[in-house]
Amino acid sequence: MANPLLGQILGSVFANTIGARARSGPAATNSGASGGGLGDLLGGMLGRGNASLGSGRGGSAFGGRGALVAMLLPFAMQWVQRNGGLGEVLKRFQQKGYGDHANSWVSTGPNRMLDSQAVHEVVGQDELARLSQQLGVPQEEVAGGFGEILPEMVDQLTPDGHVTPEADQALDAGQSELNRELSQLTTDAGM
Repeated sequence: MANPLLGQILGSVFANTIGARARSGPAATNSGASGGGLGDLLGGMLGRGNASLGSGRGGSAFGGRGALVAMLLPFAMQWVQRNGGLGEVLKRFQQKGYGDHANSWVSTGPNRMLDSQAVHEVVGQDELARLSQQLGVPQEEVAGGFGEILPEMVDQLTPDGHVTPEADQALDAGQSELNRELSQLTTDAGM
């Protein structure tokens, strides 16, 4: 099931670079939605203001699925960049037999979900193991997070139903903004 808060966060992150195109798409959001800007949206996903942040419950060093997904966002963006950008990553999904999935994310219709097996095949065991160790969470949680993030990220970067050079520019700019906001939130939370 799609995570609407994740869609709002990514919509906010990419809206400045993609501009009016991002705001006109079906999953587009206003960066002021849900009571504020990106920091408020991320804070909601991280569980800011409650005991879940940093609690270590459920095997996650960040306390909960939303927090794990929020912390994985910059890593997923970096992975796309390191693997040649959005177009190349989509080709990789097609080559591994997940072309229907990738096409659904680019199209303006509903996104096909990505299971952990697909993430293991496309992202790779070594990358998942590295992130698992770095974040202190099981590989299956990292794979599940990537499976949630990648379809929504592609969807937000392709609001008109096709990949443009702007998508990679938005990814670069969005990653910087996301890292800045996450750093501020973790500083504010005393992490």
